[in-house]
Amino acid sequence: MAQEGRVPAVPNGSQGAFQSLRIAVKRHWHSRCSFVAPMCHVLFSKGYAARWLAAGSTLLLLSGCGSSDPNEPPPTDPPSGDVMLAPPATREQGWQVGTSAFTLAPAQELQQCFFFEVPYDEPVFVKHIEIAQNPGTHHMNIFRVRTIHELDGANGDAVADGPCWKPTNWSDWPLVVNSQNEGHIELNLPEGVAHRFEPHEKIMLQTHYVNATTQATPGLGKVLVNFDRADPATVRDELGTAFATNQSLRICPGEVTKTFETTCRFAKDKPVTIYGANGHFHSRGRRFTMSVFDPAGAETPAPFYESTAWDEPLFARNIGAAVPAQGGIRYSCEFAVGPNDCGDPADGCCFTFGGKVEFQEHCNAFVYYYPRRADTDVNCF
Repeated sequence: MAQEGRVPAVPNGSQGAFQSLRIAVKRHWHSRCSFVAPMCHVLFSKGYAARWLAAGSTLLLLSGCGSSDPNEPPPTDPPSGDVMLAPPATREQGWQVGTSAFTLAPAQELQQCFFFEVPYDEPVFVKHIEIAQNPGTHHMNIFRVRTIHELDGANGDAVADGPCWKPTNWSDWPLVVNSQNEGHIELNLPEGVAHRFEPHEKIMLQTHYVNATTQATPGLGKVLVNFDRADPATVRDELGTAFATNQSLRICPGEVTKTFETTCRFAKDKPVTIYGANGHFHSRGRRFTMSVFDPAGAETPAPFYESTAWDEPLFARNIGAAVPAQGGIRYSCEFAVGPNDCGDPADGCCFTFGGKVEFQEHCNAFVYYYPRRADTDVNCF
């Protein structure tokens, strides 16, 4: 069933060191280039810094704004072309989902939900996922479709905005994978661990692109995702996931150390091991942490995850944190709002929970763990 705003879909078929360097470069330029703020914003909107660093331009960036040598040619514009990702060569190797390229108007935030079916007649396991996104992406989440409220679609359908913005429409849809990074990222699961998909299982790919003040899309939006299969005989444990979102947020102008903390349980009656984690907030976010939550523990252990970047937050892998039975995570988000910043003018210019990057905030945790059971995929809303 196609819904409003149908968009064509593609048919089925040392990260910490780099991040630290990139953040340092961005902060250096912002401090040196305050007199050309619009230029610096464009240079460091999603996609540009990573591409320049990847092209070996780190020394050029660290040199500051412009050049002391008048004979030195100015730097060329960073590339902003479409990402490319070849699909798996055969159905036995895997399949691909994604979007066609799409445009955004100035000042637009566009959230779309694309629906697909897993193209197999038998259960399949996936050991490796690769994601490719054009610059301008704010997030990409894939969920397993469960209870239908206002959001649905047949294989190949897409919903633009409208019900795709409402979290209650996917409140019990288990997470498959997420990404907040432009370019290519990969998820290589531990030996013996794999995602399981049922025959013709329906999944939803949600993509959020921004072409506004805090974030820019220099070209076209586009997302491609490859699922590479695993031999079932090699699978010891299924991968489980938890998607947690703290919706009790309110940060007002002048509040510069406002912190919100809560928990999410997913271990049930047996312990689990955390493989990966990713935090998410908007541009007022300053520090995101996750630690193991033990309901019987007297003290909270040191965080196993910490990120201070809102636009390219760390996706930590191979964490190995042990979660006891009945346990989960404790996660916190720290925010800062300048005295002249304004979220909702009708609410004292405060920023509250919501998906719009320009004037709302998030505090979302994505967790990947094993072993999964049928009842251990969790959404904590």
